[in-house]
Order: sequence, then C-alpha cells, then structure tokens
Amino acid sequence: MPRMREATNDEAIEDAAALLARSRHVVALAGAGMSKESGIPTFRGEGGLWTTNGEPPMNQYQTFAADPKRWWQRRLEEPAGAFGQALDAAQPNAGHYALAELEQLGVLAHLISQNVDDLHRRARQRSLTEIHGNRHWMRCMMCGRRWPRLEFPVDPEDLPPHCPHEDCIGIVKSDTVMFGEMIPPTTLRRCSEEVWKTDCFMTIGTSAVVYPAAQYPADAAARGIPLIEVNPEQTALTDLATIVVRLPSGEALPRIVQAVRRRLESAGDGRERA
Repeated sequence: MPRMREATNDEAIEDAAALLARSRHVVALAGAGMSKESGIPTFRGEGGLWTTNGEPPMNQYQTFAADPKRWWQRRLEEPAGAFGQALDAAQPNAGHYALAELEQLGVLAHLISQNVDDLHRRARQRSLTEIHGNRHWMRCMMCGRRWPRLEFPVDPEDLPPHCPHEDCIGIVKSDTVMFGEMIPPTTLRRCSEEVWKTDCFMTIGTSAVVYPAAQYPADAAARGIPLIEVNPEQTALTDLATIVVRLPSGEALPRIVQAVRRRLESAGDGRERA
C-alpha cells in the first residue's frame, strides 16, 4: 500500500491513530529499539555489542546439545556479562505500557516480540509471542513446555535439569533461542496465524534484518495490508510503510494510544476489554 502522504510526526501520529482505530486485527512486531530505550544495548549499529566486540559463535546450540551438563555448569558458575546484567536491571518503558494499553483497548490483537528481556510481559501484555524466547523462562527441548525461571529451581548436583512431567524425559534449557537452534514450530505457527488475520501491521523499533521475523511485515505489505512503522531511523521496511513515525517508541506510542482512545471514545466504540 502506498505511503498516505509525506507527513510530520504529529500528522503521522494522527494518521496512525485513525488507521488503528478502524482496524479489527492489528499485529505488531517489536524489535531491539524498544529494549534500547530501557537501557539494554543493541547488537547491531553504532555502539552495538557485536559492532564493538564482534559476533558471538554461531554454533551455540550445537555446543549445548553436545554436552548439556557442561553448558549448565558454566551457566551456573560464570557471572552474568554486561548484556545479562542490563537485561536483569531493565524496566518496561512508556512504549511497553502503551502497547499493553492498545491491547486493553481492543485494538492490538497480537504482539510478536524479537526481544528476550521479559519487558512486554511485565508491562502486562497478554497476547504475545516471543519469537526468540525469554531469558527469564525455561523450556523443555522435547515437549516444549515452558516455566518462569524462578519457578524452576536448578539443582547444581543434578545436571542437566530434566522436564518434571511424568510423560516427558526432555532436557531443559533457557528459553532463549540460541544461535544454531531452530525456533520452536509452535511459535512460528502462532506468528503466521496472527499475520494471516491482520488488517493492519505495526513495526516498532526493529531494523527488519533478522529473519524470519522481518518477513512478517513484508508479507503483510505484499498482500496490501497497511503498515505503520515507528522508528527513529530508516529501515528496510520504510519504503513499504503506509505511515512512518520517526520517533522512539517511548515517545510515539503513548501519543498514538492517546489519539486512538480519543477516537474510540468519540465514536462510542465498545471494544475496550476488561
């Protein structure tokens, strides 16, 4: 769908609100830009971890699978690095809370997050797929069950940990998807189902270069679905976007939510959820 018009940020916010208010199944894709606003360093770009320190090994999962006991020993023995410390210290920002409010208003049907920081959950986002997993959760490699990390104590004398369910003997690892690891099929299926139903797609703080996540907005745009991009920088999706808001999510999203709420109240729309 072609760009509506060349607009200022104020105009783009109003255009985005109008489009969101009349849509019935909005799907959003959130990227590392949202986490950066909460103090978590990005991987790519200026000052990114990989830009500064180089990319990590691409065979992380193969290392885990070859000796999961040793992997767990190292995880328990070694202190968290700078990135892990930043993840643990981060708090949801105004953008996270705004997305949760869009869901509560009945506007945002589903959020696909590329981030592993748990901030969307902590902001009370309910309809959520964490496509790269969640650092604060654990996952069984056989049955796919997941648990909050704090609810799954790991015994350092009995490694690697195994699934506690009687019908499963799978090894448990961090829910974060490692390099070299396949994204769980159920995760990909949920994303595809939501994207197929969407009548409006939002991208927020994503560089749109990591696949398969970057394919979802591109596929939606190819079907003629309007695309809203919220990003202070130009991305690979900018030319496909119907509306572009050139602001950080923590600044743009609360203003978009305010404008959406105003429009719904004016129209007497009863979509708000309890």
